[in-house]
Amino acid sequence: MRELPDPFVLAVLLLDAVLLLLFFERLLAALQASVACYKSTYGTREFLGNNYLCASVRQTCVLLIPFYAITLVVTDVSHVGFGRTMALLVLLALFRLFSCRMLGWLTARKSAFQSLERVNEAVCVLAMSVSLPVFLLGWLAPSVPHTVLWILLSVIALSAALVYVWRGSKIILATQFSIFYWVLYLCALEFLPICVVVNILINGN
Repeated sequence: MRELPDPFVLAVLLLDAVLLLLFFERLLAALQASVACYKSTYGTREFLGNNYLCASVRQTCVLLIPFYAITLVVTDVSHVGFGRTMALLVLLALFRLFSCRMLGWLTARKSAFQSLERVNEAVCVLAMSVSLPVFLLGWLAPSVPHTVLWILLSVIALSAALVYVWRGSKIILATQFSIFYWVLYLCALEFLPICVVVNILINGN
């Protein structure tokens, strides 16, 4: 078994765990809403129209970031340390949030991009939650090769990306937004920033 993280990391994780327990009902609501986004179009529509569920998903996403950061560090995916990894994830989340808001304003299709933003958060919550057992595996069984952990995280990330593109395409088609611009949006404001962050996490520069 691996040693416990340093006191700073442990304190952040314990505080985060307490907050998750305090918001346990919202955590369950967020997970249910995230699963609904995978299952059916009706579930997605119900989620998009429920402000309580959307707020729960956003709060849960924020609270899961420290756990996800240490997951990337423990599995040796990230080489820039816990604090920097968490900061990069926060910056990426803020960038995606503001880019959706800006595009909604520029294209006069605020509701469509708000829906994309909410679906993105729901997909992130479920992907982050599913990734946490990978952290436990990497911590409790240090003999497991990092390649295995890498593959598990990659499968989770790819599945989340495919679901987001699939659900996002349905939203875009329903609002008669140009598919050409949808592809440009994905490349410029979704995939490229993620690739940059992944490169930093892996190479440390």
